[in-house]
Amino acid sequence: MKKLHPLEHGLNAYKVNFDAALLKPLQTLFDTSLRERLNREGYAYLFEGLEQINIQITDEALKYHITSYGTAPLLWISNNNAHTYKLFKSFMDELNIMDDIKTLVDFKNKIEVYCGFFVVGKGMDRPTWHKDFYDGAQGYTLITPLFELDNAHGNLMYKDAASNVKKYKYKINEAVVFGSGFEHATEPYTKTDNLRVMLSFTFGTDKIEHWETLSKTIGEQSNYMILPCGHQKGSCGCCNEPGA
Repeated sequence: MKKLHPLEHGLNAYKVNFDAALLKPLQTLFDTSLRERLNREGYAYLFEGLEQINIQITDEALKYHITSYGTAPLLWISNNNAHTYKLFKSFMDELNIMDDIKTLVDFKNKIEVYCGFFVVGKGMDRPTWHKDFYDGAQGYTLITPLFELDNAHGNLMYKDAASNVKKYKYKINEAVVFGSGFEHATEPYTKTDNLRVMLSFTFGTDKIEHWETLSKTIGEQSNYMILPCGHQKGSCGCCNEPGA
């Protein structure tokens, strides 16, 4: 039985419902290793949106890489070692949507989970319209709230097949999954002290010939990621990626 259901006719975007209990391990991970640190006064500059962020933080065996989408005040906190990657990936394993994804992408043996992220903000002063993938990319993004959002937190703005602006309201037990051609932005919202925390993944084809297109958008999002070939970024020459 299909788990993915179209978000709207004519869009490369879908919804999937799941048991919110699947989020608990990653909720605990965020609360124990990141929440207090991100709320420290010394980290306030990360949420100002005045500069491109590119830092790394470590909490014992856990390692994270933090970057921002240009100067927008939104942090993409990615797994930065194999241990942390496995903690993230366990959610995708339990979600069990890969059979549906196989009907959407060109693949050989399996769907690879490239990287996991916590997407964290304290306010968004402008919409940053973008597409996660270039046309023809054999990859997808999943995003869902890690915790219940405040009423004031921004939801997801997107453009339908006629380029009309629509809004998708995030739910704690539902994820949105989208690929190439889906234009979207975080809905602007007033600055708050309450962290807005989303969970996100990139995943898709295991065919190395598609990496050139995929890499244009996801190649520099994180330091640690699994490539379509199944190897860690920078550890092989399979995809001819920078640093390999």
